[in-house]
Amino acid sequence: MEHNIKLSLGQTSQDRRSELVRFVNSLNAQQGVDFSSVQLIFYDQGQNDDVFEILNPHILLTYIKGNRCSLSKARNICLPEVKGTYVAFPDDDCWYEPDTLRKALSVLQHGDYEGVTGKGTNEKGQLTSVFPSSSQNLTREKRCGAISYTLFFKFCPEMRFDEAIGVGSPYNIGAGEETDYLLSLMEKYDYRVYYDNKLIIHHPILSESDNKERLLNKCYSYARGSGFLMQKHKFSLRYKLRMFIRPLIGMIVYLLKGNLFLFKRSYYNFRGRWEGYYFKI
Repeated sequence: MEHNIKLSLGQTSQDRRSELVRFVNSLNAQQGVDFSSVQLIFYDQGQNDDVFEILNPHILLTYIKGNRCSLSKARNICLPEVKGTYVAFPDDDCWYEPDTLRKALSVLQHGDYEGVTGKGTNEKGQLTSVFPSSSQNLTREKRCGAISYTLFFKFCPEMRFDEAIGVGSPYNIGAGEETDYLLSLMEKYDYRVYYDNKLIIHHPILSESDNKERLLNKCYSYARGSGFLMQKHKFSLRYKLRMFIRPLIGMIVYLLKGNLFLFKRSYYNFRGRWEGYYFKI
């Protein structure tokens, strides 16, 4: 089957089979997109090959079987296989609206932007992060909640993910690899990126009812990534002060309210950002 690829999706997973099935079903349900113009590159860190038996046969599947590794390394393994003009990196537990790919490609193919990001919600429609209520251009310090599963880019063959950061980082810098990728494209290649508040991508949300220790550990690891990026990309003093002062205020407020969990969360946010900012590889 001949393929003229417009969009390549680089994805990896270890043991989230049910979530992966949900993603594949959402990919199969895309409307207004020629499936033969879509490529799914999957780096399998588990035993997930049979999941793709349900994938629309018109989609080009590039399946890579490998060992367990960090998220950034897995994505870097996928990048040389990209055949599309555009690329995205969906999480294994995210899923799309039927018009997600059509809307993303519409923005990218118009030619005004080299990247587009959308709004994340869970299965109940609750926001997965802080997203603006109106569409707008991204800046270095106002990134409109952009996270890996919401981002779509014009493919830049020279770009790679920093394997020191992201989930599975050997330095416990457990987030920020996609933000680093985004910032590098904006800084080195002058990418213009647009936030479209009508572009919806779904993702689960961890809540306080989940394992609190797990939530705090994740918060701490992600905060280390945030701090690391502040020094790597040399943000303004105003931006850095805001990132450090906000969790300090949170600690005071939640202590006065007697909310120990949110006090700890603010503490780990501050501690993680401080450690990440001064961390040297």
